[in-house]
Amino acid sequence: MAAPEVVFPEKPSHKKYRAALKKEKRKKRRQELARLRDSGISQKEEEEEGKDIFIEEQQVEEEEKLLEEERQKLHEEWLLREQKAQEEFRIKKEKEEAARKRQEEQERKLKEEWEEQQRKEKEEEEQKLQEKREREEAVQKILDQAENELENGATWQNPEPPMDLRIMEKDRANCPFYSKTGACRFGDRCSRKHNFPTSSPTLLIKSMFTTFGMEQCRRDDYDPDASLEYSEEETYQQFLDFYDDVLPEFKNVGKVIQFKVSCNLEPHLRGNVYVQYQSEEECQAALSLFNGRWYAGRQLQCEFCPVTRWKMAICGLFEIQQCPRGKHCNFLHVFRNPNNEFWEANRNTYLSPDQTGSSIDRVLTTLPDWPELHDPPASATRVAGIM
Repeated sequence: MAAPEVVFPEKPSHKKYRAALKKEKRKKRRQELARLRDSGISQKEEEEEGKDIFIEEQQVEEEEKLLEEERQKLHEEWLLREQKAQEEFRIKKEKEEAARKRQEEQERKLKEEWEEQQRKEKEEEEQKLQEKREREEAVQKILDQAENELENGATWQNPEPPMDLRIMEKDRANCPFYSKTGACRFGDRCSRKHNFPTSSPTLLIKSMFTTFGMEQCRRDDYDPDASLEYSEEETYQQFLDFYDDVLPEFKNVGKVIQFKVSCNLEPHLRGNVYVQYQSEEECQAALSLFNGRWYAGRQLQCEFCPVTRWKMAICGLFEIQQCPRGKHCNFLHVFRNPNNEFWEANRNTYLSPDQTGSSIDRVLTTLPDWPELHDPPASATRVAGIM
Protein backbone atom coordinates (compact mmCIF):
# COMPACT_ATOMS: atom_id res chain seq x y z
CA MET A 1 0.00 0.00 0.00
CA ALA A 2 1.43 3.32 -1.10
CA ALA A 3 2.02 5.98 1.49
CA PRO A 4 -0.32 8.96 1.26
CA GLU A 5 1.19 11.90 -0.60
CA VAL A 6 2.04 14.76 1.73
CA VAL A 7 0.85 18.10 0.40
CA PHE A 8 2.58 21.09 1.90
CA PRO A 9 0.55 24.27 2.12
CA GLU A 10 1.56 26.94 -0.36
CA LYS A 11 3.56 29.76 1.18
CA PRO A 12 1.51 32.98 0.97
CA SER A 13 2.97 35.98 -0.80
CA HIS A 14 4.04 39.09 1.08
CA LYS A 15 0.93 40.99 0.01
CA LYS A 16 -1.41 38.27 1.28
CA TYR A 17 0.59 38.03 4.47
CA ARG A 18 0.19 41.79 5.11
CA ALA A 19 -3.56 41.61 4.39
CA ALA A 20 -3.97 38.72 6.83
CA LEU A 21 -1.97 40.65 9.41
CA LYS A 22 -4.26 43.68 9.03
CA LYS A 23 -7.32 41.52 9.29
CA GLU A 24 -6.02 39.98 12.47
CA LYS A 25 -5.29 43.40 13.98
CA ARG A 26 -8.78 44.68 13.13
CA LYS A 27 -10.25 41.56 14.68
CA LYS A 28 -8.32 42.14 17.89
CA ARG A 29 -9.46 45.78 18.03
CA ARG A 30 -13.11 44.79 17.57
CA GLN A 31 -12.74 42.23 20.32
CA GLU A 32 -11.21 44.88 22.54
CA LEU A 33 -14.06 47.29 21.84
CA ALA A 34 -16.58 44.60 22.61
CA ARG A 35 -14.82 43.84 25.87
CA LEU A 36 -14.86 47.52 26.79
CA ARG A 37 -18.54 47.84 26.01
CA ASP A 38 -19.29 44.83 28.12
CA SER A 39 -17.31 46.28 30.99
CA GLY A 40 -19.54 49.37 31.13
CA ILE A 41 -17.26 52.00 29.61
CA SER A 42 -19.14 55.03 28.44
CA GLN A 43 -19.95 55.70 24.79
CA LYS A 44 -17.66 58.72 24.76
CA GLU A 45 -14.72 56.72 25.85
CA GLU A 46 -15.59 54.16 23.19
CA GLU A 47 -15.64 56.86 20.56
CA GLU A 48 -12.30 58.20 21.70
CA GLU A 49 -10.90 54.70 21.72
CA GLY A 50 -12.31 54.14 18.23
CA LYS A 51 -10.68 57.38 17.04
CA ASP A 52 -7.36 56.29 18.43
CA ILE A 53 -7.70 52.96 16.70
CA PHE A 54 -8.64 54.70 13.42
CA ILE A 55 -5.59 57.00 13.69
CA GLU A 56 -3.37 54.03 14.35
CA GLU A 57 -4.84 52.25 11.32
CA GLN A 58 -4.15 55.32 9.16
CA GLN A 59 -0.57 55.47 10.43
CA VAL A 60 -0.13 51.80 9.65
CA GLU A 61 -1.52 52.33 6.15
CA GLU A 62 0.79 55.30 5.56
CA GLU A 63 3.79 53.27 6.73
CA GLU A 64 2.77 50.45 4.43
CA LYS A 65 2.39 52.93 1.57
CA LEU A 66 5.90 54.33 2.20
CA LEU A 67 7.30 50.82 2.38
CA GLU A 68 5.61 49.99 -0.92
CA GLU A 69 7.03 53.12 -2.54
CA GLU A 70 10.51 52.26 -1.22
CA ARG A 71 10.20 48.72 -2.60
CA GLN A 72 9.07 50.09 -5.95
CA LYS A 73 12.03 52.48 -6.04
CA LEU A 74 14.49 49.72 -5.21
CA HIS A 75 12.91 47.54 -7.88
CA GLU A 76 13.31 50.28 -10.48
CA GLU A 77 16.97 50.79 -9.50
CA TRP A 78 17.53 47.05 -9.81
CA LEU A 79 15.94 47.10 -13.26
CA LEU A 80 18.28 49.94 -14.31
CA ARG A 81 21.33 48.08 -13.02
CA GLU A 82 20.19 44.93 -14.77
CA GLN A 83 19.67 46.81 -18.02
CA LYS A 84 23.13 48.41 -17.73
CA ALA A 85 24.73 45.04 -16.98
CA GLN A 86 22.95 43.51 -19.98
CA GLU A 87 24.20 46.34 -22.21
CA GLU A 88 27.78 45.94 -20.93
CA PHE A 89 27.59 42.19 -21.49
CA ARG A 90 26.31 42.76 -25.04
CA ILE A 91 29.15 45.24 -25.79
CA LYS A 92 31.69 42.82 -24.34
CA LYS A 93 30.37 39.99 -26.49
CA GLU A 94 30.48 42.23 -29.57
CA LYS A 95 34.10 43.20 -28.83
CA GLU A 96 35.07 39.56 -28.31
CA GLU A 97 33.37 38.63 -31.56
CA ALA A 98 35.12 41.47 -33.43
CA ALA A 99 38.48 40.46 -31.93
CA ARG A 100 37.88 36.85 -32.93
CA LYS A 101 37.03 37.91 -36.48
CA ARG A 102 40.15 40.12 -36.66
CA GLN A 103 42.30 37.24 -35.44
CA GLU A 104 40.75 34.89 -37.97
CA GLU A 105 41.32 37.46 -40.72
CA GLN A 106 44.93 37.95 -39.65
CA GLU A 107 45.53 34.21 -39.55
CA ARG A 108 43.95 33.90 -42.98
CA LYS A 109 46.21 36.64 -44.38
CA LEU A 110 49.30 35.08 -42.79
CA LYS A 111 48.37 31.75 -44.28
CA GLU A 112 47.88 33.32 -47.71
CA GLU A 113 51.21 35.15 -47.45
CA TRP A 114 52.96 31.96 -46.39
CA GLU A 115 51.40 30.03 -49.27
CA GLU A 116 52.36 32.83 -51.68
CA GLN A 117 55.92 32.81 -50.35
CA GLN A 118 56.10 29.03 -50.69
CA ARG A 119 54.80 29.31 -54.24
CA LYS A 120 57.37 31.98 -55.12
CA GLU A 121 60.19 29.96 -53.58
CA LYS A 122 59.09 26.94 -55.54
CA GLU A 123 58.98 28.96 -58.75
CA GLU A 124 62.43 30.42 -58.04
CA GLU A 125 63.81 26.96 -57.35
CA GLU A 126 62.32 25.66 -60.59
CA GLN A 127 63.73 28.66 -62.45
CA LYS A 128 67.19 28.05 -60.98
CA LEU A 129 67.03 24.40 -61.96
CA GLN A 130 65.96 25.40 -65.45
CA GLU A 131 68.83 27.89 -65.74
CA LYS A 132 71.26 25.28 -64.44
CA ARG A 133 70.04 22.78 -67.03
CA GLU A 134 70.37 25.40 -69.76
CA ARG A 135 73.92 26.22 -68.68
CA GLU A 136 74.84 22.54 -68.61
CA GLU A 137 73.32 22.08 -72.05
CA ALA A 138 75.26 25.08 -73.37
CA VAL A 139 78.52 23.76 -71.92
CA GLN A 140 77.83 20.33 -73.35
CA LYS A 141 77.07 21.89 -76.70
CA ILE A 142 80.39 23.77 -76.64
CA LEU A 143 82.24 20.58 -75.69
CA ASP A 144 80.54 18.62 -78.48
CA GLN A 145 81.44 21.37 -80.91
CA ALA A 146 85.06 21.30 -79.73
CA GLU A 147 85.24 17.53 -80.13
CA ASN A 148 83.83 17.78 -83.66
CA GLU A 149 86.34 20.46 -84.59
CA LEU A 150 89.20 18.43 -83.14
CA GLU A 151 88.06 15.36 -85.05
CA ASN A 152 87.99 17.40 -88.28
CA GLY A 153 91.51 18.64 -87.64
CA ALA A 154 90.60 22.24 -86.71
CA THR A 155 92.30 24.14 -83.86
CA TRP A 156 90.39 24.92 -80.68
CA GLN A 157 90.18 28.44 -79.24
CA ASN A 158 88.66 29.47 -75.94
CA PRO A 159 85.47 31.55 -76.34
CA GLU A 160 85.47 35.25 -75.57
CA PRO A 161 84.44 36.14 -71.99
CA PRO A 162 81.03 37.78 -71.46
CA MET A 163 80.88 41.53 -71.89
CA ASP A 164 79.84 42.20 -68.27
CA LEU A 165 82.92 40.37 -66.96
CA ARG A 166 85.17 42.46 -69.17
CA ILE A 167 83.54 45.58 -67.77
CA MET A 168 84.21 44.31 -64.25
CA GLU A 169 87.89 43.80 -65.05
CA LYS A 170 88.19 47.28 -66.55
CA ASP A 171 89.68 49.14 -63.57
CA ARG A 172 91.60 46.52 -61.60
CA ALA A 173 94.73 48.67 -61.56
CA ASN A 174 93.42 51.34 -59.16
CA CYS A 175 92.67 50.75 -55.48
CA PRO A 176 88.90 51.09 -54.93
CA PHE A 177 89.18 51.71 -51.17
CA TYR A 178 91.55 54.63 -51.59
CA SER A 179 89.34 56.22 -54.26
CA LYS A 180 86.27 55.85 -51.98
CA THR A 181 87.66 56.68 -48.50
CA GLY A 182 91.03 58.31 -49.20
CA ALA A 183 92.77 55.63 -47.11
CA CYS A 184 93.83 52.03 -47.62
CA ARG A 185 94.71 49.61 -44.84
CA PHE A 186 97.63 48.21 -46.89
CA GLY A 187 99.18 51.65 -47.41
CA ASP A 188 102.34 51.51 -49.52
CA ARG A 189 102.17 47.70 -49.55
CA CYS A 190 98.94 47.76 -51.58
CA SER A 191 99.14 45.83 -54.84
CA ARG A 192 97.05 48.45 -56.59
CA LYS A 193 97.71 52.01 -57.51
CA HIS A 194 96.81 54.95 -55.27
CA ASN A 195 96.11 58.03 -57.37
CA PHE A 196 97.13 60.82 -55.00
CA PRO A 197 95.38 63.99 -56.19
CA THR A 198 97.47 67.10 -56.74
CA SER A 199 94.46 69.27 -55.98
CA SER A 200 91.09 68.56 -54.40
CA PRO A 201 88.32 70.40 -52.53
CA THR A 202 88.59 67.87 -49.66
CA LEU A 203 91.32 68.02 -47.02
CA LEU A 204 92.25 64.92 -44.98
CA ILE A 205 93.96 65.25 -41.58
CA LYS A 206 95.01 61.79 -40.42
CA SER A 207 94.37 60.78 -36.79
CA MET A 208 93.59 64.34 -35.72
CA PHE A 209 90.72 63.36 -33.42
CA THR A 210 91.75 61.10 -30.57
CA THR A 211 90.31 59.99 -27.25
CA PHE A 212 91.66 57.94 -24.36
CA GLY A 213 89.72 54.93 -25.63
CA MET A 214 91.21 55.30 -29.12
CA GLU A 215 94.70 55.59 -27.66
CA GLN A 216 94.13 52.44 -25.62
CA CYS A 217 92.89 50.66 -28.73
CA ARG A 218 95.95 51.93 -30.63
CA ARG A 219 98.20 50.31 -28.04
CA ASP A 220 96.19 47.10 -28.07
CA ASP A 221 95.50 46.60 -31.77
CA TYR A 222 95.69 42.87 -31.24
CA ASP A 223 92.78 43.05 -28.81
CA PRO A 224 89.54 44.12 -30.59
CA ASP A 225 87.69 44.50 -27.26
CA ALA A 226 90.17 46.91 -25.69
CA SER A 227 87.88 49.94 -26.00
CA LEU A 228 84.63 48.33 -24.84
CA GLU A 229 84.99 49.79 -21.35
CA TYR A 230 84.69 53.33 -22.75
CA SER A 231 81.07 54.30 -23.33
CA GLU A 232 79.90 55.75 -26.63
CA GLU A 233 78.24 58.66 -24.79
CA GLU A 234 81.57 59.83 -23.38
CA THR A 235 83.25 59.47 -26.79
CA TYR A 236 80.49 61.42 -28.50
CA GLN A 237 80.69 64.20 -25.90
CA GLN A 238 84.42 64.46 -26.56
CA PHE A 239 83.64 64.68 -30.28
CA LEU A 240 81.23 67.58 -29.63
CA ASP A 241 83.95 69.43 -27.75
CA PHE A 242 86.40 68.73 -30.59
CA TYR A 243 83.79 69.86 -33.14
CA ASP A 244 83.22 73.20 -31.42
CA ASP A 245 86.98 73.68 -31.02
CA VAL A 246 88.34 73.02 -34.53
CA LEU A 247 85.50 73.76 -36.94
CA PRO A 248 85.68 77.56 -36.52
CA GLU A 249 89.41 77.39 -37.44
CA PHE A 250 88.61 75.57 -40.67
CA LYS A 251 85.79 78.01 -41.44
CA ASN A 252 88.20 80.93 -41.14
CA VAL A 253 89.98 79.69 -44.29
CA GLY A 254 86.89 79.35 -46.52
CA LYS A 255 83.37 78.02 -46.80
CA VAL A 256 83.13 74.48 -45.38
CA ILE A 257 80.46 72.36 -47.07
CA GLN A 258 81.23 69.07 -45.33
CA PHE A 259 82.93 68.02 -42.07
CA LYS A 260 83.31 64.37 -41.15
CA VAL A 261 85.21 62.68 -38.31
CA SER A 262 85.84 58.95 -38.47
CA CYS A 263 85.07 56.79 -35.44
CA ASN A 264 86.51 53.60 -36.96
CA LEU A 265 89.02 51.63 -34.92
CA GLU A 266 91.06 50.48 -37.92
CA PRO A 267 94.52 52.14 -37.81
CA HIS A 268 94.29 53.71 -41.31
CA LEU A 269 90.89 55.36 -40.53
CA ARG A 270 91.07 55.95 -36.77
CA GLY A 271 90.38 59.60 -35.92
CA ASN A 272 90.66 60.86 -39.53
CA VAL A 273 89.12 64.30 -40.14
CA TYR A 274 87.68 65.18 -43.55
CA VAL A 275 87.03 68.84 -44.41
CA GLN A 276 85.47 69.63 -47.79
CA TYR A 277 85.63 73.23 -49.02
CA GLN A 278 83.64 74.91 -51.72
CA SER A 279 86.65 75.34 -53.98
CA GLU A 280 90.05 73.74 -54.49
CA GLU A 281 91.78 77.09 -53.86
CA GLU A 282 90.34 77.27 -50.35
CA CYS A 283 91.44 73.67 -49.70
CA GLN A 284 94.98 74.52 -50.87
CA ALA A 285 95.06 77.48 -48.49
CA ALA A 286 93.89 75.23 -45.63
CA LEU A 287 96.60 72.69 -46.47
CA SER A 288 99.28 75.36 -46.37
CA LEU A 289 97.93 76.73 -43.09
CA PHE A 290 97.33 73.53 -41.09
CA ASN A 291 99.93 71.08 -42.38
CA GLY A 292 102.70 70.70 -39.80
CA ARG A 293 100.85 72.62 -37.07
CA TRP A 294 100.45 71.11 -33.62
CA TYR A 295 97.14 70.16 -32.03
CA ALA A 296 96.58 68.24 -28.76
CA GLY A 297 100.26 67.35 -28.50
CA ARG A 298 100.68 65.94 -32.01
CA GLN A 299 101.72 67.33 -35.37
CA LEU A 300 99.04 67.44 -38.05
CA GLN A 301 99.54 65.55 -41.29
CA CYS A 302 97.35 67.08 -44.00
CA GLU A 303 96.89 65.88 -47.56
CA PHE A 304 94.46 66.23 -50.44
CA CYS A 305 91.75 63.59 -50.44
CA PRO A 306 89.91 62.22 -53.50
CA VAL A 307 86.64 61.86 -51.57
CA THR A 308 83.87 64.15 -52.76
CA ARG A 309 80.96 61.71 -52.77
CA TRP A 310 80.12 60.77 -49.20
CA LYS A 311 77.59 58.09 -50.03
CA MET A 312 80.49 56.18 -51.58
CA ALA A 313 82.75 56.68 -48.56
CA ILE A 314 80.37 56.12 -45.64
CA CYS A 315 79.26 52.57 -44.87
CA GLY A 316 75.61 52.23 -45.84
CA LEU A 317 74.96 49.58 -43.19
CA PHE A 318 76.43 51.79 -40.45
CA GLU A 319 73.65 54.35 -40.91
CA ILE A 320 71.04 51.69 -40.07
CA GLN A 321 73.19 50.18 -37.27
CA GLN A 322 73.57 46.84 -39.05
CA CYS A 323 77.22 46.79 -40.13
CA PRO A 324 78.52 43.25 -39.38
CA ARG A 325 82.09 44.45 -38.79
CA GLY A 326 81.24 47.28 -36.43
CA LYS A 327 83.96 49.90 -36.04
CA HIS A 328 86.47 47.59 -37.72
CA CYS A 329 84.83 48.24 -41.09
CA ASN A 330 87.02 49.58 -43.93
CA PHE A 331 84.35 52.07 -45.02
CA LEU A 332 83.82 55.25 -43.00
CA HIS A 333 81.84 55.20 -39.77
CA VAL A 334 81.48 58.87 -38.86
CA PHE A 335 80.15 60.79 -35.88
CA ARG A 336 76.82 62.55 -36.32
CA ASN A 337 77.34 66.29 -36.61
CA PRO A 338 75.37 68.34 -34.06
CA ASN A 339 72.13 69.83 -35.41
CA ASN A 340 72.66 67.67 -38.53
CA GLU A 341 74.96 70.34 -39.95
CA PHE A 342 76.20 69.94 -43.54
CA TRP A 343 73.41 67.49 -44.35
CA GLU A 344 73.09 68.93 -47.88
CA ALA A 345 76.50 67.55 -48.87
CA ASN A 346 75.40 64.02 -48.00
CA ARG A 347 73.26 64.02 -51.15
CA ASN A 348 76.37 64.15 -53.37
CA THR A 349 75.53 67.54 -54.80
CA TYR A 350 79.18 68.48 -55.01
CA LEU A 351 80.94 66.23 -57.53
CA SER A 352 84.34 66.55 -59.09
CA PRO A 353 84.39 66.74 -62.92
CA ASP A 354 85.93 63.28 -63.34
CA GLN A 355 83.36 61.53 -61.11
CA THR A 356 79.84 60.69 -62.11
CA GLY A 357 77.14 58.91 -60.14
CA SER A 358 75.78 55.50 -60.96
CA SER A 359 73.60 52.86 -59.38
CA ILE A 360 76.66 50.61 -59.12
CA ASP A 361 78.33 53.04 -56.72
CA ARG A 362 75.26 53.11 -54.54
CA VAL A 363 75.29 49.32 -54.36
CA LEU A 364 78.96 49.24 -53.36
CA THR A 365 78.41 51.57 -50.41
CA THR A 366 76.30 48.87 -48.74
CA LEU A 367 78.73 45.98 -49.38
CA PRO A 368 80.70 44.76 -46.31
CA ASP A 369 84.48 44.72 -46.16
CA TRP A 370 86.39 41.53 -46.78
CA PRO A 371 88.84 40.84 -43.94
CA GLU A 372 91.20 38.47 -45.76
CA LEU A 373 91.25 40.01 -49.25
CA HIS A 374 91.90 43.50 -50.51
CA ASP A 375 89.06 43.20 -53.05
CA PRO A 376 85.62 41.59 -52.73
CA PRO A 377 85.36 38.03 -54.01
CA ALA A 378 84.25 37.35 -57.57
CA SER A 379 80.68 36.52 -56.55
CA ALA A 380 80.22 39.87 -54.84
CA THR A 381 81.78 41.79 -57.73
CA ARG A 382 79.41 40.13 -60.10
CA VAL A 383 76.54 41.36 -57.95
CA ALA A 384 77.94 44.85 -57.77
CA GLY A 385 78.71 44.95 -61.49
CA ILE A 386 82.23 46.45 -61.32
CA MET A 387 85.86 45.28 -61.30
